Amino acid sequence: MTKKKLKRVVDNKVKSNKAKTTLAAVGTETNRLNIAWLITVGAVLFLGIITILSTFTLNQVSSFSNESKPIVPTANGTENKLNLISNIIEKRIEKAAAILENTTKLPDMRAPLLLGQFSPLSKGIPENADLNRRQIGQKILSKYPEEFVAFLLQMPNGSVYLLEPYARQQNLSTYDLSHRDYYKGVINTNHIFLSNVITSASSGRNQAQLAVPVFSQAGTGQNGTLLGILSAGLNFRTYNKILQSLNLTGQERVVLLDSNGTKIADSDAKQKSSLLKSTTRDVSFRKLQSFGKAIRGQTGAILETINGSNFKIEYNPVKAIQNNWVLLLFQNTGASYSSLSQTGNATINVPINETTLNSNSTNKSSTLNSTLPELLPPQSVNGSNVPKI
Repeated sequence: MTKKKLKRVVDNKVKSNKAKTTLAAVGTETNRLNIAWLITVGAVLFLGIITILSTFTLNQVSSFSNESKPIVPTANGTENKLNLISNIIEKRIEKAAAILENTTKLPDMRAPLLLGQFSPLSKGIPENADLNRRQIGQKILSKYPEEFVAFLLQMPNGSVYLLEPYARQQNLSTYDLSHRDYYKGVINTNHIFLSNVITSASSGRNQAQLAVPVFSQAGTGQNGTLLGILSAGLNFRTYNKILQSLNLTGQERVVLLDSNGTKIADSDAKQKSSLLKSTTRDVSFRKLQSFGKAIRGQTGAILETINGSNFKIEYNPVKAIQNNWVLLLFQNTGASYSSLSQTGNATINVPINETTLNSNSTNKSSTLNSTLPELLPPQSVNGSNVPKI
């Protein structure tokens, strides 16, 4: 082989090797670019999927959150107002109960009573005795004036230990309150108890007493030692304000009654206050069929004749701890049963839904508001004044 041919062969091999090297490099770079592209595309897809999933998840959470919120219809029917007002009153009672139950768990409330400080002359312990408990009572009344009007702690035998405001303790007609239904209720059950309307032994006014047991620090419930009974008088003015916040027509009136039929609150501010001590001329609503149905837990409406006048009465129970209280909405139909295609007392099926309340108080004078108390048969509870039980 000549030198020229040998050189040509060598040059070709060198070029071939360079080409292979170049191709290998190009291939490697291409692979790198492919990998980078795949990574980029994968990242974009991943982020897209995450975004979609995140959006879906947020929508689901929002949906669940919306589903958990009560939907309040915008209908303005009176039956809707009656149902809503019932729920509002139940929440107020539950709030008051929670306040008292939490108060009984305070260490100062669970400390031993200073029984040696009791004095019949003071109708309990003196004003300057057991200041920790008195201050708790004062703070409760100061912080929750719309809930309570008095703070009472009784001994296990029913005698008054302390009463706030202290002026009420001084004004007590008796320090032995073992005859009260709320005291007996707590003693018999070891649980919270709400009385019907009673006449206060310290103010002479009507009130309902919410009572809870107080146990020692050693334990709670039946395993602990009963130290006393803590109770508080509910503020009836608050319940009057609730009813008077309804936007009623001049032919409508709502009353809140206890399970004896004694009035607690009234939508008509011109009517006799439920705070005043009961007399034999007080109106009793408990003979009405609507009242009886609500006491049994029923909700609806009925046409009733009261001393010759026709009324559509909507009724709704109010869960009041162990009792049912009653809301009645009176509407003067201004017509006879025959013109309404009814014979006698007939139940009307009324759908019950929640609605919003008009906060403007409207207590218009009307025939209904001015005559209804006179039309209802006068009857006191248990045949006499409101009982002290």
